[in-house]
Amino acid sequence: MCKKNALVELRYTFGEQLGQYSGRIKTPRELEEMEREFGEFRVYIVEVCPDCSWNHMCASFVLGDGTERKAPRKTRTLEDDDYAAR
Repeated sequence: MCKKNALVELRYTFGEQLGQYSGRIKTPRELEEMEREFGEFRVYIVEVCPDCSWNHMCASFVLGDGTERKAPRKTRTLEDDDYAAR
C-alpha cells in the first residue's frame, strides 16, 4: 500500500445505458447531471497515487432516475481522439 499523502480520488462510471461513455471518469457535478439523464449506472470511487500508480477502490454505488433508456448514439468525441492518438 502506498504511504504517500498525495492520493487522488477518481469516480469511474459504468453502465449499459451510458454507451460509449461507460468507463469514463466524471466529476461530482457531472454525476449530478448524469443522475437525471440516465436510468441506472454504477459509480466506482478509486483512490490513486499519481507517483507509483497504486490504486484502491473505496466505494461503489448506483445512480440514475430509474427510467430505462437506450444508450446514446455513438459520436466522435475529443476523448476518443485523445485515446486514438496514443
